[in-house]
Amino acid sequence: MTDSYDGLPAPAAAPAVERPRAGIRRWLTDEERAELTEDKAVRTSVLRAVGEGSESAGLVATWLNTIDSENTRINYGSDLRAFVEWLRDRHGVGMDDAPINLLAVNLDVASAYADAMRDMAGRYGKPLSAKTRARRLASLSAFYQHLCQRRKLIPHNFMIDVERPRYAKDGVTAAREHGELARMIEAAAECSLRDVVVVLLMYVSMLRVSEVCNARAENLGVQEGRLVLRAGVKGSKERHEPLDPAVADAVMLYLDGRTSGPLVLSDAGEPLRRHHVPPILKRVAKHAGVANPERLHAHVLRTSGITRLLTKGKPLHEVQRKVGHASPTTTEGYWRRVNGLATDAALSAELAAELPIAAAVEQVRARREDQEAG
Repeated sequence: MTDSYDGLPAPAAAPAVERPRAGIRRWLTDEERAELTEDKAVRTSVLRAVGEGSESAGLVATWLNTIDSENTRINYGSDLRAFVEWLRDRHGVGMDDAPINLLAVNLDVASAYADAMRDMAGRYGKPLSAKTRARRLASLSAFYQHLCQRRKLIPHNFMIDVERPRYAKDGVTAAREHGELARMIEAAAECSLRDVVVVLLMYVSMLRVSEVCNARAENLGVQEGRLVLRAGVKGSKERHEPLDPAVADAVMLYLDGRTSGPLVLSDAGEPLRRHHVPPILKRVAKHAGVANPERLHAHVLRTSGITRLLTKGKPLHEVQRKVGHASPTTTEGYWRRVNGLATDAALSAELAAELPIAAAVEQVRARREDQEAG
């Protein structure tokens, strides 16, 4: 396969250029990372990666502005930045060299990127999962679809012709036992009231980490005698989450009369960001003595709450509505991760119980023994 890319020199035969820092750290200073919101940090980093002031950077900025959901903008921007970094490293173009011409990318280059991702490492040095590789390609497809349909700059979105890896749709986030969560709440109380609020909102209220980070004190109100949090969800939608009285008591005690600003603050007293949450959870988990605290990332608590309710027999449609899943298939996937194997085995057992399987197997065993004896 030959990769024609008019905006860059031919692929370098030598290994990729040395990267002093990976991901967002490559493009932002530590001060910028501390001051910028995650959305602005990703936007700034991807525009710098492409080449600030360039035509391609303008196309990327316009595309990001068409996306309403902050989470989607963050994910799309991060995925596009990873692709641009690969282009720079592959062609030996340094951070301060020429901008990247994203209009010069074609099917051959995109297919080469899909193949290269098989050997890439992600977090903690682990290979990129099939789900991550498929998501990155989908993000690129969204960008080039924008250039094709809305900007009329390319005749065809070639990304739809790139083969994407297949992966299990049920997800891989493992739920924690209810007893572990109970110990974590007790441990959080010994750490700080803020930690208690974070654990309760993510487990009992089953909020996403983005919903916890974006929640504001002024979005609390009383409806039908209950304290309700107006939380933003995926796709720029909103839902009203009634807080359990015990959770509401913890939240109001934590706020201590504060009625505006971020609902939850970081250790430094700044708005809580997504990257602040895993260290909080791991610290609490370690203090609680739960197994493998290093694996307790932000989505585990929400997963555990959903799984707990489904395992207790709560109706699927009620759980789906509460957690804001667009499809019941998504909610059902949480249950299948824990109970799918046992349920499948039980269904097979129903059929097996009606058949003379044991007698047939015993007959074959006896015939074999007779043959061996003869």
